[in-house]
Amino acid sequence: MISCSARKMTQFHIRDWLDLHRSYAKIHGGIEFEFEDIDYAFGVVEGFSTLWGGRAQMAGHGDLELTKVDEYWLYDHNIGVKLPFTTKIFNDELYNKSLDILKWYHRKGNAIITYHDELGRRIKEDFPDYKIEASCIQDINNIEKWNEKISLGIYDEIVLPIHLNDDIEFLKSIKEKEKLRLFLNVECSYNCPQKVCYGVTSKINAGLREQGTMLCSLLDFGMPRTFYNDEIDWSTFYFDKQLFDGMGIDKYKLVPPIENTQRIPLMLEKNKDMRRGD
Repeated sequence: MISCSARKMTQFHIRDWLDLHRSYAKIHGGIEFEFEDIDYAFGVVEGFSTLWGGRAQMAGHGDLELTKVDEYWLYDHNIGVKLPFTTKIFNDELYNKSLDILKWYHRKGNAIITYHDELGRRIKEDFPDYKIEASCIQDINNIEKWNEKISLGIYDEIVLPIHLNDDIEFLKSIKEKEKLRLFLNVECSYNCPQKVCYGVTSKINAGLREQGTMLCSLLDFGMPRTFYNDEIDWSTFYFDKQLFDGMGIDKYKLVPPIENTQRIPLMLEKNKDMRRGD
């Protein structure tokens, strides 16, 4: 099954956006799948939550990605909505402010992505119909961390950081592959040396930092990417799904097919400038 990013502009119906995911993956990655192979669309829904993570949100509908029209089309096609509650900041006040959204989307087939174990635990107890997914932001990068996370009994699925796709021995060592979900394509976190944006966006969304004060390890601190291969067009890059299928992995995740939304081309050009000393 494949979980698809819904990071789109509201004028696009989710049906057309998922079709773009399908055609882009087929043309550039040789990966073919149907609507029936999509288990979730993940993105920002109507309403504001202080638990949003990954990127800064504006109060209201400025960053809306999944409309009610999208939502009900997804349900009609047996595709769930996955909410990215990946804030690094969690307390009772922030949780209580998000109860309305949690209640509205609480139904079998929907899921929550979390960074905080305690947030995942609270949602699992209060809203048991949600599946709980450990975000890649948790940086589970070795078998000890994997086993520790499994032992908590909170998570139905765990997403690894993108660069762990390259660690085949680690992937083979995971026994609970039914809980594993891997990225099939890439965004800027793949080779980011210091993911400072995650903490900054959490503070912005929690109201602890002003809007428009986003920070990036490359653009603001000048840290070069941890690796780069100029011969690869990262905007059209896909991992070898058949390799992962052969290892018994059957859950995947796709970030937006139009990768300028994830700043990959920008990162590439900026990194070239840094290496030239411009």
